[in-house]
Amino acid sequence: MCGVCGIFNHEKASEVLYLGLFALQHRGQDNAGMAVWDGQQSMIVKDKGLVFDIFKPGVLAELKGRMGIGHTRYPTAGDSSIANAQPHYAETREGRMVIVSNGDITNMLEQTRYLKSQGFTPYGSNDAEVIVASIACYYEQERDMAKAVKRMMETVLGSYSAILMFQGAMYVFRDPLGIRPLAMGHKGATRIFASESCAIDTIGGIYEREVAPGELLIVTDQGVENRMLAEKKPYKHCVFEHIYFSRPDSVIFGESVAKKRFMMGQRLASEQYTGADFVMPVPDSSNNAALGFAEENGIPYKLALIRSHYIGRTFIGSTQEIRDFAVRLKFNPVKSIVAGKKAAVVDDSIVRGTTSKKIMGMIKEAGAEQIHLRIASPPIKHPCFYGVDTPRISELIASTKSVEEIREFVGVDSLNYLTLAGLKSCLERPQDFCFACLDGKYPIEPPTTK
Repeated sequence: MCGVCGIFNHEKASEVLYLGLFALQHRGQDNAGMAVWDGQQSMIVKDKGLVFDIFKPGVLAELKGRMGIGHTRYPTAGDSSIANAQPHYAETREGRMVIVSNGDITNMLEQTRYLKSQGFTPYGSNDAEVIVASIACYYEQERDMAKAVKRMMETVLGSYSAILMFQGAMYVFRDPLGIRPLAMGHKGATRIFASESCAIDTIGGIYEREVAPGELLIVTDQGVENRMLAEKKPYKHCVFEHIYFSRPDSVIFGESVAKKRFMMGQRLASEQYTGADFVMPVPDSSNNAALGFAEENGIPYKLALIRSHYIGRTFIGSTQEIRDFAVRLKFNPVKSIVAGKKAAVVDDSIVRGTTSKKIMGMIKEAGAEQIHLRIASPPIKHPCFYGVDTPRISELIASTKSVEEIREFVGVDSLNYLTLAGLKSCLERPQDFCFACLDGKYPIEPPTTK
């Protein structure tokens, strides 16, 4: 998860960066931070909480400069302390390197041992620290940034979409498999980089393309230079970006998220007919899938579950207790729509099952005669090691229970998932996606410590 954003060549970079981070708030709600280059040094501000709470006008006014990078975080490696909040940095003889990154490193312990042997000691327990420390270490040896990033790509395993500032230049790169997304665009002479294209739209910029897997962009006052540092491999984009993470108004891995989710809903309906009176989504990430489901089945689409937008995403709550409490605050069924009806409820996924159980219970309390739960993705049976917060297989309900057992647990009359073949049929190039959380086929060897 997590969101990254970079702004190059704008007189008020911090203010524009704030807008970009605000558009990426859905990707992480534990911490937020930004660093701005003032021409001589990088000023860093980061804290626990939301973008709006941390970056008040007075704070932004102090962050003067024409180049900046920012981050919204939910923790997959390291806790949610400020020490693990991004941006991170590493010191070199020529100055400080500052980085923001989205992803997870699978050989973090081994690489950390090597860095310590070379005199670079990460000060927290975050993947981005290992990346920037590795680049700094290799830069001291190579005296060339492109060579240093290339060596990092060869030795640091896992997923990363990163933006780094050093000596007045910006370096933008993705891992060779392109697991996590990273978009680029511009607004006039200002260059914009972000985890999702919706951030570029929010800033008022023009989306150009995605940074290619294994590509390095070197952004300076003279322009943008691109270099391919890693051999082109079969890509392994995270399919969960289309299922859940990304905003529907974004273009991710070259495809519209809204369109993909609509197609998933259509395919789900074609695989399993539901004799319901109406279709209702679990908002907001399921809205487009529910629309596709309703259209394919020829039954009404109704917004029968109201979501409070003042509550964050329950899946990425830091503890189960917080997730449980947030469900009640976040959702409320419309009794006048639900009472006495057979409802087809469409959700994007079931991870732990506890949130689904509470929501279905609320719909039943509202008077639903029957609840037919339809999931617009296959069962999540395996942990992810590339940036999704499912490190323990015991937390995944589909890894230990059958579909019938899950149906009984969440308390519905019927339960059906989209098949893996059905999901793949909705993607233009399914061979370029990672389905490890669904089929257990990992493109990079998982860490032995998890």
